[in-house]
Amino acid sequence: MTDQELSSGALLQNGLRLECDYSLTEAIGFLIIWLILTIITFGIGGFFAIYYFYKTIINNTFVIDRSGTEVGRLDCDLNLGEIIGHIFVWILITIVTLGIGLVFYAFRTFRMTLNRTRILPT
Repeated sequence: MTDQELSSGALLQNGLRLECDYSLTEAIGFLIIWLILTIITFGIGGFFAIYYFYKTIINNTFVIDRSGTEVGRLDCDLNLGEIIGHIFVWILITIVTLGIGLVFYAFRTFRMTLNRTRILPT
């Protein structure tokens, strides 16, 4: 694959699509580990879990062309420093809103992980 940028026309013309190979077994293992960490950290681990859940799914997603050939992969470049800053704000929002902020937290974390995602050639 070349280093040229993909336009929306090129995406439609090539029939590119996303395919995720994140399995149910991986998801169950992930949930068990983060459940244990959330219990050990008295709930704070739950705020971190959602970032890593989204990041893991994104990092296991590939760009497939019309013929079924893998032409790229998604890479979420979200680091712990960014996550901690974002979590601190949302913990405060959750406390002030008596938990209602958690409804919006899931959407904001998904947005943040998508905004830090890029497509890398394979």
